[in-house]
Amino acid sequence: MIRNIFQWHSLKTRLTILTLAVFVGGIVIQAIYLSRSLRIDIERQLSEQQFAAVSFVAAVVNDDLRERMSALELIAGGIDESLLAQPVALQKYLENRRPLADLFNAGVFVVGKNGIALADYPRMAGRIGTNYSDREHVAVALQGSQTRVGKPVPGRVLHGAPSLPISTPIHDRQGRVIGGLVGATDLSQPNFLDKITYGRSGKTGGYLVIARQWRLIITAGEKRFVMAPLLGVGAIPLIDRFIDGYEGSGVLVNQLGEERLASTAGVPLANWYVTNSMPTSEAFLPIRSMQFHILLTTIILSLLATILILMLIKRELAPVFETIKTLSRLSSENLPMQQLPQVTRQNEIGDLIGSFNLLIGKVADREQSLRTSEARSRAIAQSANEAIITSDSAGNIVGWNHGAEITFGYLESEALGQPMTLLIPERYRDAHVAGMSRARLGAEHRIIGKTVELSGLRKDGSEFPLELSLAKWESNDGVFFTGILRDITGRKYLEEQVNRMAFYDELTKLANRRLLKDRIMQSIAASKRNGRYGALIFLDLDNFKSLNDSEGHAVGDLLLIEVANRLKSCVREVDTVARFGGDEFVVLINELSADKSESATQANVVAEKIRAAIGTPYVLQVPREGEEDATVDHQCTASIGVVFFSQKETGQEDVLRRADAAMYLAKKAGRNSIQVDDIADT
Repeated sequence: MIRNIFQWHSLKTRLTILTLAVFVGGIVIQAIYLSRSLRIDIERQLSEQQFAAVSFVAAVVNDDLRERMSALELIAGGIDESLLAQPVALQKYLENRRPLADLFNAGVFVVGKNGIALADYPRMAGRIGTNYSDREHVAVALQGSQTRVGKPVPGRVLHGAPSLPISTPIHDRQGRVIGGLVGATDLSQPNFLDKITYGRSGKTGGYLVIARQWRLIITAGEKRFVMAPLLGVGAIPLIDRFIDGYEGSGVLVNQLGEERLASTAGVPLANWYVTNSMPTSEAFLPIRSMQFHILLTTIILSLLATILILMLIKRELAPVFETIKTLSRLSSENLPMQQLPQVTRQNEIGDLIGSFNLLIGKVADREQSLRTSEARSRAIAQSANEAIITSDSAGNIVGWNHGAEITFGYLESEALGQPMTLLIPERYRDAHVAGMSRARLGAEHRIIGKTVELSGLRKDGSEFPLELSLAKWESNDGVFFTGILRDITGRKYLEEQVNRMAFYDELTKLANRRLLKDRIMQSIAASKRNGRYGALIFLDLDNFKSLNDSEGHAVGDLLLIEVANRLKSCVREVDTVARFGGDEFVVLINELSADKSESATQANVVAEKIRAAIGTPYVLQVPREGEEDATVDHQCTASIGVVFFSQKETGQEDVLRRADAAMYLAKKAGRNSIQVDDIADT
């Protein structure tokens, strides 16, 4: 029954629980506040009463000690050297002071300067003749200190019972110490402290008298605690404060784990303190009684509130629950959208259902528009020449148009459900998978919203360049990626041809003057960064014009092509070989040594290698239309100018000008030679 009423996912149950939680929470907060306030007030009042009582008791103990100390001092004042020398007379002197027996239940006794007992009253077997010099209170008295209360010790004539001694020195007429007078109190027998330790605070509270200097219980209501030591320093912080001299009240937890309210007042004469404590369970009993009644009241009111809330919710929210049932039926039976029964009640629920009916009409219109838009989008995608492909967040193909079939060679039935890696060359697949993983984790894909160039893989295994525009979108089914891909094979071919015409010599396929100047600028910049030298070798063919004039331009072109091949074979891939114009060539050598002389040696080796290669005889095969190829033998040399540059060079024009000048110096020197013009830093 309860399970049917309280369905934990129901709005009715949640409203009921929320209301009860607010109601009960308010009561609980109020109860906690009242409990804390009441505890503070009770603790303050009890502490004041307890401290007043313990202060009175401490004053009484202090007065009792003063009375006993004064009595001992008075008796000691009547003893002189002659009396100490006559034990019988000394004994009689003590016996005539009978009131001492009322003050010290274990009697008094006189010791000589050597600490041996000479007389006592009342007489106790074994006391006279005993040496007490090892007792602290006797030693202190014989040193001439003032009257003081000693540390309780097991009494030698009391069969080990705890004895509280008070000692005072005996002086001769010159003020010298000649003995001592000791009064002893047997703490195991009725004594002057019993009248206060038997007092009670509440039902279970009691008094203790504690010596600060020894952390020792002097007396207590329960005799088993007499002479018991306190716990060590740090065990109970409040007791440590009492030991340090604090007088007042506080709450502590004793060694039994019991929380108690304790108050303390000092006994100055003995450096003691009197403490009174009682369990907080007794002190704060009214608080627990109040909390019980609050709990009982809360339970009763909660039950009544639950009934009232359920009745109110059932009455007020009945149209809402009926609407929920109708919507659930429409959803489960897959029925078309229809208006909900109108509620005539003029309140928020009526407005809600009316607004929901308006929303249903708008949703129906939007669904129709969405179906129309989807059909239009699919028709456009299928008619597009570009490949339009959609993949889910797992990287599987879920959309494939006719343009994709043409571009990649796969039919739609072959592509759907396959991973996108099907269309990616193997060397790029790991990077694609890593990018999709980051996208699934919420990281923004680096090519979303951009147009990038990639490599594609057709069904026949051939690779081709393509251009990709990628978009990311989300729906209830998850995250999807739609890409528009274009085959740019033709465009890349045209770009390559334009680039070659702009930067390369059409005859020799070497870098042209424009590309050479750019490479020189890059080399100078690199030299500034890494501190290495570079070199520029400028060469001109010595007898090219005679070959051109005698054999024609076609043979001259063959020679230029052969020279270009020989130059490329003399240098590294990082170096640049360029045709500067006509029969002039330039070789740019990068990243020579950082040492100037070593760089010069390296460059000269390359220049000599080039001179030797160019000077090797040429055998040129000249094609003849309709005839066999003709062979032309030719001997050719080169005039070579070499110039160095480093990080201090200002520009490529200056380097080229000086290299050209060095080359002309080589021609003037008789050709087939190398001339070096050092323009690097010195």
